[in-house]
Amino acid sequence: MPVAPPPPGLRKSWMDPLPDSDPAALAAIGAAVEARLDADPAVRRIASPRIDMFAMPAFLSPADCAAFIGLVDADAKPSTSLRASGAPLRRTSWTCRFGGDHPLVAAFDARLSGLLGIDPAHGEALQGQRYEAGQEFRLHNDYFSSGESFSADIAAEGGQRTWTAMVYLNRPGGGGQTAFPLVPVAIPPTPGVLLIWNNLAADGLANPFAHHAGTRVEDGVKYVLTKWYRERPWAPRDGLSHYRA
Repeated sequence: MPVAPPPPGLRKSWMDPLPDSDPAALAAIGAAVEARLDADPAVRRIASPRIDMFAMPAFLSPADCAAFIGLVDADAKPSTSLRASGAPLRRTSWTCRFGGDHPLVAAFDARLSGLLGIDPAHGEALQGQRYEAGQEFRLHNDYFSSGESFSADIAAEGGQRTWTAMVYLNRPGGGGQTAFPLVPVAIPPTPGVLLIWNNLAADGLANPFAHHAGTRVEDGVKYVLTKWYRERPWAPRDGLSHYRA
């Protein structure tokens, strides 16, 4: 994927490396995962010159989707997120942070890490999100911006995010797409489908075209699972991990 200039209005400094990040190493991670997914016949690339994005149908069975929905409903709390200085609140939803010792969660983590070829130690804790009618996650980035008050803490707990993986657990009555308006592409929620994208460009720096939104749910409820991977093993710090997007 070519390295693209930032869209108008995006500060270039947000895409600078975090403390202790190595763009060359991050670029190598991206290239290795990309090659692995391209070689998997069960995975299809979503064609775009602006982002490396893949989808895999039926990653989870209907029974597993239903089981995860039950886990989300049992322990969901109002969602939180890290925000750049002065940024408005963008997220209205509910989040469940899973413990890795649950058999369903452990099996999911192992299968996903194996698919991507990423050491499981680099994965953040799996999360489940519930979006009720009227709720959304406005345009945002999963990579961590440089030069923020939390940048040093992010670096200390594992560094930059590389790949995002999202699995849709159900289909709401309306809305709830995962929209990448700068690509542009919008993915409708389809139960069991795994969506994967690299938050970084070919040079190992943040990819501005990876900005995305969970569009407003117009009818019903939307459930998803989300997992992020870091450039180094993830070691969450007290007082920061509770505010993870």
